Amino acid sequence: MCKLITRGSASVAAFLLFVWAGGAQASLVNFTFSGTVDGSFGSPYGLTVGSIITASGVFDNTAMSSSPYAVNFDQSHSGNTLTITAGSLTLNQTQDDFYASGGSPRLEFNSLGGLIGFSFNSLPFSSGALAFYVEDPNINSATGSWNAASFTMTPVAAVPVPAAIWLLGSGLLGLAGVARRRKNDT
Repeated sequence: MCKLITRGSASVAAFLLFVWAGGAQASLVNFTFSGTVDGSFGSPYGLTVGSIITASGVFDNTAMSSSPYAVNFDQSHSGNTLTITAGSLTLNQTQDDFYASGGSPRLEFNSLGGLIGFSFNSLPFSSGALAFYVEDPNINSATGSWNAASFTMTPVAAVPVPAAIWLLGSGLLGLAGVARRRKNDT
């Protein structure tokens, strides 16, 4: 009986640690890429020819492993975040016209993981394929293109397993050790 309890405790502890530790690992990545203004009428949001526009955020990269190789930033993917910085203009995914419907914004990749498109639709900023357009209320505008080669991803630090789980696991292993010791003493 004691042997059964010892094996059972160790098995339960190992299983719980495996399941909870595995569940804590996410496939989230930080990303960033940039584009350059190549045409300007006036200086919308302080942008002129040569100004750099950036897009950055966090997404779950599992969507990149299967066709259609797209990462969405909509309500059904609430863990994915996106920020666009264009001069004094800053936008996030919720400001896209199609955020609520799930159609956009999104990043599109080829089968090798290379960036081939970025969709964002909202006045004053829109992007399709690898080009963008910015317009301010004074009817100043700027156009430009994203640099696909500037796209980088870095893993988000793993979420630590809560101390209570480790305490539970070590307690169960300790009980297994005590039971084994009692068996050996008899």
